[in-house]
Amino acid sequence: MAKIVFTLLWVGVLIVANRALDDITWAQYLATFLLGGAYALALSKVKILRGNQTLEGSK
Repeated sequence: MAKIVFTLLWVGVLIVANRALDDITWAQYLATFLLGGAYALALSKVKILRGNQTLEGSK
Protein backbone atom coordinates (compact mmCIF):
# COMPACT_ATOMS: atom_id res chain seq x y z
CA MET A 1 0.00 0.00 0.00
CA ALA A 2 2.87 2.35 0.81
CA LYS A 3 4.37 1.81 -2.64
CA ILE A 4 1.08 2.80 -4.32
CA VAL A 5 0.75 5.97 -2.25
CA PHE A 6 4.41 6.87 -2.86
CA THR A 7 3.98 6.31 -6.61
CA LEU A 8 0.89 8.51 -6.78
CA LEU A 9 2.64 11.28 -4.84
CA TRP A 10 5.69 10.97 -7.10
CA VAL A 11 3.50 11.29 -10.19
CA GLY A 12 2.20 14.54 -8.72
CA VAL A 13 5.76 15.78 -8.21
CA LEU A 14 6.63 14.89 -11.79
CA ILE A 15 3.56 16.70 -13.15
CA VAL A 16 4.34 19.83 -11.12
CA ALA A 17 7.96 19.79 -12.28
CA ASN A 18 6.95 19.43 -15.93
CA ARG A 19 4.40 22.23 -15.69
CA ALA A 20 6.92 24.52 -14.00
CA LEU A 21 9.35 23.91 -16.86
CA ASP A 22 6.69 24.23 -19.56
CA ASP A 23 8.61 26.22 -22.18
CA ILE A 24 12.03 24.67 -21.59
CA THR A 25 12.00 21.27 -23.29
CA TRP A 26 15.55 20.21 -22.39
CA ALA A 27 14.88 21.00 -18.72
CA GLN A 28 11.72 18.87 -18.79
CA TYR A 29 13.73 15.91 -20.11
CA LEU A 30 16.43 16.46 -17.51
CA ALA A 31 13.93 16.77 -14.66
CA THR A 32 12.08 13.65 -15.80
CA PHE A 33 15.34 11.69 -16.00
CA LEU A 34 16.54 12.85 -12.57
CA LEU A 35 13.17 12.34 -10.88
CA GLY A 36 12.88 8.88 -12.44
CA GLY A 37 16.29 7.97 -11.05
CA ALA A 38 15.38 9.32 -7.63
CA TYR A 39 12.14 7.31 -7.73
CA ALA A 40 13.96 4.08 -8.59
CA LEU A 41 16.56 4.73 -5.90
CA ALA A 42 13.87 5.42 -3.30
CA LEU A 43 12.03 2.21 -4.17
CA SER A 44 15.20 0.16 -3.84
CA LYS A 45 16.57 1.78 -0.66
CA VAL A 46 13.61 2.74 1.52
CA LYS A 47 12.67 -0.28 3.62
CA ILE A 48 8.96 0.53 4.00
CA LEU A 49 8.56 0.82 0.21
CA ARG A 50 10.29 -2.51 -0.47
CA GLY A 51 7.93 -4.45 1.75
CA ASN A 52 8.90 -8.06 2.50
CA GLN A 53 10.56 -8.68 -0.84
CA THR A 54 14.18 -9.79 -0.86
CA LEU A 55 16.67 -9.53 -3.66
CA GLU A 56 17.86 -12.75 -5.28
CA GLY A 57 21.51 -11.88 -4.78
CA SER A 58 21.19 -11.20 -1.07
CA LYS A 59 20.06 -14.72 -0.10
